[in-house]
Amino acid sequence: MGKSWNDSAIFKQQLGLHFLYDNPSGPAGLKYDLIGIAGNWVESVVAGSRDEYNLEVFYRFPLFPSVDTRLSYQYVHHPALTREIDSASVFSLGLRTVF
Repeated sequence: MGKSWNDSAIFKQQLGLHFLYDNPSGPAGLKYDLIGIAGNWVESVVAGSRDEYNLEVFYRFPLFPSVDTRLSYQYVHHPALTREIDSASVFSLGLRTVF
């Protein structure tokens, strides 16, 4: 949960709920993998904007030692800063490294 005061950020309030499943079991033996689902609600400070909701599901797995790959899908309902569209879908592929 987050909140900004005096319109110091583009969003006035934000609430998120995330569920993560680390090292899921199964026949594939998905060691070091991570599956997640997240839901968010955002209230914008911009006049005339609407509340935004989104749902994201993702899967992260090791590609090489110290390099993870992340596949995700995000559904956005009522994007806050536009009234031109009612919903949007976002697919992404990302790489992450730690050292």
